[in-house]
Amino acid sequence: MRNPDWYPFKLSVLVPWYSNFSAQAAAAGTTYGLTAAQVAQIALDASNVATLIAFGSAVEAFRQAASAWKKAMLTGGPTQTLPPPPAAPSVPSLSLSSLPGIEARTRQYAAIIRASPLYTPQVGERFGIVAAASGGYDTPTLSPKSLTQSRVEVSLFKAGYQVLAIDSRRGGGAWEMIGVSMTAKYVDDRPPLVNGAPEVREYRAQGMLRNARVGAISPVVSAVTVP
Repeated sequence: MRNPDWYPFKLSVLVPWYSNFSAQAAAAGTTYGLTAAQVAQIALDASNVATLIAFGSAVEAFRQAASAWKKAMLTGGPTQTLPPPPAAPSVPSLSLSSLPGIEARTRQYAAIIRASPLYTPQVGERFGIVAAASGGYDTPTLSPKSLTQSRVEVSLFKAGYQVLAIDSRRGGGAWEMIGVSMTAKYVDDRPPLVNGAPEVREYRAQGMLRNARVGAISPVVSAVTVP
């Protein structure tokens, strides 16, 4: 069973989610029913999401600094050096083309994409509009492909998760977490252990919820790098 709500609920996830959604819309949005104007609006919305969340973080940091300054002034030692007041963050200037209601508009765009006759679950994965499984997630699976310059592109079936933790092991070493991915592909661009030499890299993945790793770990896959 699928949870009908796929929209990210954490502010920390919104910025990378919108970055991916905008990139996917720019690459193929018109293929799945979006107009060029809607693709442009998605890009503007993504930019505004990043700006507004950064502003919110700056406001919160100012609030904490102002509280500490007030406390120092009211209850600090009388011989302490006068602390300077914190600087308030500037209110961001948004484009005149900006529109309110970003979440509602994004949901409308997602509905357009899902209504396209070309839509598939894999397309939904790429756009990040596939609902999470309810009451239990599937097991992620991976498919690696060697690129040039020792890079490996790992295709991900995220099994309902919005975010996957990516682990890798090479050279007989231990498993290490090398990154997280909200998209359907992850590129491992680490330099080789030995310059100019191919190496076997193993990969596995696990879902993440609320910044914690959860659920089943994917089967291990491997690839041999191409220097």
